[in-house]
Amino acid sequence: MLFAACVVKLLRFVSQAITMQIEKQKTADGWLFYNPAVWRQVSDAYFEPRHWQQNRAVVGQAMGRGKTLFFRFEHREFVLRHYHRGGLVAKLSNDRYLYSSLQRSRVWKEFSLLMKLQTLELPAPVPIAGRVKRKGLSFQADLILERISGAKDLAKLLSERRLPLDLWQKIAETIAQFHRAGVYHADLNLRNIMVDDQQQVWLIDFDNGRICRPRKKWQQANLARFYRSLEKEQAKPGYCHWLESDWQYFVACYQQAL
Repeated sequence: MLFAACVVKLLRFVSQAITMQIEKQKTADGWLFYNPAVWRQVSDAYFEPRHWQQNRAVVGQAMGRGKTLFFRFEHREFVLRHYHRGGLVAKLSNDRYLYSSLQRSRVWKEFSLLMKLQTLELPAPVPIAGRVKRKGLSFQADLILERISGAKDLAKLLSERRLPLDLWQKIAETIAQFHRAGVYHADLNLRNIMVDDQQQVWLIDFDNGRICRPRKKWQQANLARFYRSLEKEQAKPGYCHWLESDWQYFVACYQQAL
């Protein structure tokens, strides 16, 4: 309990320091903010796909709730993601959110969390810039991240082959590393766990994530979400190469690392 309390106090201090490091820029219809350690400035154009298309900088795209764009800029690759709603509420508005303040917006919260994860040296994407674009009482949001070079998500890897046990161990150790730091991932599924070409494991998409007291209840809920994702993928047409024994090995490695 004492250790958990110390962790919480430390993270509060880190949170305050991180907020001071984020550069903010007021615009006519909202806010731009960015990581000054990577970019020296940012403009609205950076959040428009056509800007990168016109500059022939687009190197790929991916489909999820919306289209995610990959582009190259200053010899590095980045990810441009527009925020989209999920579930039934998306039928009313698929990309607009009620505005109360910048600090309460989902994009600011995710950006700030990713900045904290960099400070804690956890394997998560480097946050680059964010935008809140207001219209009346609502807003739209966009996020730019540094792309993880040579990475594939677990859904893709499992469609190709069964994973070796040492990779299951690395996945378990990585998730345990986040959990020890009190990092709650709101949607720990196969597509949010990445493995790069050096076999480094990464977690992505920290929308609605947070840092809290390390507790078994939410940690087990994270693992349960991961397991449901495995089952769901296995039920789809095609292949998902994993066995129950792989999962049991993963759990054993996770418990040992935690």
